[in-house]
Amino acid sequence: MKFSITINGQEHILELAPPAPLACSLDGVSFDAEAVEVQPGVFSLLLGGKSYQARVSPAPDDSNRPGGPAVNYSVQIDGTTYAVSVRDPRQRVRGRTGVAVEGLQNIAAPMPGKVVRLLVSEKQAVEAGQGLIVVEAMKMQNEIKCPKSGCVQKVLVREGQTVNAGETLLVVE
Repeated sequence: MKFSITINGQEHILELAPPAPLACSLDGVSFDAEAVEVQPGVFSLLLGGKSYQARVSPAPDDSNRPGGPAVNYSVQIDGTTYAVSVRDPRQRVRGRTGVAVEGLQNIAAPMPGKVVRLLVSEKQAVEAGQGLIVVEAMKMQNEIKCPKSGCVQKVLVREGQTVNAGETLLVVE
């Protein structure tokens, strides 16, 4: 999986290839990585054989950023704080107008994992950016958000179910 990230204003390309340890590449430089959340917002990291502790907290979103919406974090490692923005190229806003996604949207699993929690039910109204479902992969929980405002038409999975990457989890209209 490839991500565009910004660390303290500097652009980078991060590629991740599961399973653990992750085979990673930052701007073409390869290394192995492992991450475990030891308590909420605190991660134990093993990067290229070196151990770190990272405190991660959400920062305000910057949805109008060129290249599409970003998820922003404040990351503190060894007393230094970094402003980190992560953009998944698959989530880019189509076109320059920023027009919202239209029609039926199949919400798919970004990677293999297990459905931990359903946050919505069928026929429920949802807003763009609202959490829909939580999928756990490699001991990390990922909340999948709604790409548009609308209504949940179908829920195709149940809590505890194992899913494959690309498998449709919900349908939103």
